[in-house]
Amino acid sequence: MNEPYDASGFLPGNTLDELPAGTNIAIVGPSMTGKRELALQLLATGYESGEGVLCITTDSAATVNSDLERYVGSLDEGRVGIIDTSGSEGQELLNVTTESVSSPSDLTGISIGTAKLFQQFENNGITDIRYGLISVSTLLQYLDNQTVFKFIHIYTKRIGATGGLGIYTLDSDAHEPQLVNTITGQFDGVIELREPANGDLEFRIRGFGKRPTPWGSLQEEE
Repeated sequence: MNEPYDASGFLPGNTLDELPAGTNIAIVGPSMTGKRELALQLLATGYESGEGVLCITTDSAATVNSDLERYVGSLDEGRVGIIDTSGSEGQELLNVTTESVSSPSDLTGISIGTAKLFQQFENNGITDIRYGLISVSTLLQYLDNQTVFKFIHIYTKRIGATGGLGIYTLDSDAHEPQLVNTITGQFDGVIELREPANGDLEFRIRGFGKRPTPWGSLQEEE
C-alpha cells in the first residue's frame, strides 16, 4: 500500500499536510487565478523524495518542463514523463520522457501515452506517482461533455486503484455551474480559488468527507 503523499507547504498554514494514496484532487477557479502554478507545485512537492511525475498538458512539453524546474533542482527522465497534446513538434527534451499526441481530443493517444509512462516508472521501481491533467477545461473545448466525463471517471478510478495522486485544473468561469459541479463530483476533494474585490486570492477546500473550510488568503502571512 502506498504511503500518503506529502502536501506540506503547498497551502498557507499547512492546510493540507498530506493526501492519502489514491486521491484525486481538482484545483478550480476563474481564469488567471494561479491554478496551473498551484497544480505544478503540488506535482513537484514529492519529487525530491523519489516520486514520479506524469503530466498531461495542453501546453508544450518544453513549457511544462521549464515550469517544473522552478520547483525542483533538476529533472530525471526516469522519473518525469510529459504527455504533450499541443500538437506542436517543439524541442527535444533530454531530461524528461515525452509522449506526443496530435490533439487534446485524442483520448486514445493520451491513454496509450499514460500506459507507456506508467510502465517506464514501474520498470524503474517507482510506485508513488503524481499525475497532472492541465487542463480539463481544454478537453471540454475539444470534446463533448459526456465524453470528457467518462474519460475523467476512468482516469480517476485508475489512479485510485494504483495508489497514485491525481491533480487536475478546471476554469470555473468557462463552463456552466452544473457542468462544473458534475465534473468536480468525480474528485475526492476540490481546492477552490477566488479573487475578492480587494484583489487578494483566497482558497477553500471542499470534499474529503468534510465540511468546506472557511475562505482564507492564499498568501502566506508575514
